[in-house]
Amino acid sequence: MGKHKYLENPETLLNLWNEYKSFIDSNPDIQEVATARGVVELNIKKPYLRQGFESYAYNKLGHHIHQYIDNYENKYDEYLGVITHIRKEWENDQISGSLTGRYKAPNLVARLNNLVERQENTIVTEQPLFPDK
Repeated sequence: MGKHKYLENPETLLNLWNEYKSFIDSNPDIQEVATARGVVELNIKKPYLRQGFESYAYNKLGHHIHQYIDNYENKYDEYLGVITHIRKEWENDQISGSLTGRYKAPNLVARLNNLVERQENTIVTEQPLFPDK
């Protein structure tokens, strides 16, 4: 007999993801900024993160959901469509937030999303025409 799945179906996982996004959007970080008129509090949107989603799910459900996201031992194939959608949403949020300056950690965002800038350098050495004697 297979192990019981805590999330009965992909729709349950998608509903949990949407709850997490609503939670993040309605609970911004507060940043105090000094201006000519005094200190002003700014609401700063937090990014959607896999780690944050997993933590939110654990706090709400009392168990881990990483096995669904990672398709542990190929036991969660039916969830792959929803997982792909969720992954694309958090990646899009992080990348677009970084590109627009909403999130000020472009290197971290690039690393989280496995984005790499590659540069190839070639050094050519030539033999002199008139070698020293």
